[in-house]
Amino acid sequence: MLRLVRRNQPDLMLATVERAERDAEIFDITTRLLVGIIAREPSRDVLRSSLTGVFAWTRFLPDDAVDEFLAELVEVARASAEIRNLRPVAQVIIEWQHTAEIYADPELYRLLNREFSGKDDFGPVEVPVVPDEGDA
Repeated sequence: MLRLVRRNQPDLMLATVERAERDAEIFDITTRLLVGIIAREPSRDVLRSSLTGVFAWTRFLPDDAVDEFLAELVEVARASAEIRNLRPVAQVIIEWQHTAEIYADPELYRLLNREFSGKDDFGPVEVPVVPDEGDA
């Protein structure tokens, strides 16, 4: 695999088709294995401790949220394996990690879960004007 470092742009990776196909196959096998393990219905404690071992931040999630994260992760991983695209899996993990960050901060959690009143509404917002390319 070759990494192309570019200025002011994301780096690029160049890999052989064989390697990309092998990586996709390994992801597919791993996903099927995970789904098979979960299908055998191990105890929730085993699943939670396994998940916490991989994603330590799940300790901040309530138990029902951990179950929801696991279910969504497996569901999205299965679908992603079929289309050979890992981006949706990464997105699910990022979103749940941000959720854990909220639970980990009591003040932030309180602010995001409080009741809103009329004082919280600052009225209508004007539609932003996008300048023409020639104006820049």
